[in-house]
Amino acid sequence: MSVATIEAERTLPYSARDLCKLVGDVKSYPRFIPWLKALRILEQKPLGDGGWEGVAEATVGWKAITERFSTRVRCSPEEGAVDVSLVKGPFKSLANRWRFEEAPEGAPKGALVKFWVAYEFKNPVLQRLLTFQRAHAAARVMRAFEDEAKRRLTPQSN
Repeated sequence: MSVATIEAERTLPYSARDLCKLVGDVKSYPRFIPWLKALRILEQKPLGDGGWEGVAEATVGWKAITERFSTRVRCSPEEGAVDVSLVKGPFKSLANRWRFEEAPEGAPKGALVKFWVAYEFKNPVLQRLLTFQRAHAAARVMRAFEDEAKRRLTPQSN
């Protein structure tokens, strides 16, 4: 098997900066990403733009399969970017990019969100299983983030 990729793109009615900060808030992921069982920050250093960089360890589970892996995360709201790369785990390779761009002048208010991940598991059975399900996984990830953005970023009326 080779590297599998997942891509998704959406326009959401929130600012690029707010969406970037939401995606960069990785410690909250277990509350809204269905297969993420736990996540802890192992290292964290603040960046000048309200972002951060460091290392996070995640525990994921699908049915009877549970895996733990560590990634290097860099969240820069000023650049509209969240980048994730493999430190250690069940992958041969893992890279993930989120990009956030304000809607162009004259377009409805909001931001274009681009999600991209490339991965290859060490276990070929797991690789085949998740490659087969990648379109479904991309849709679930984007839907989870859209729902969380709506919950956190939509002004509440009293």
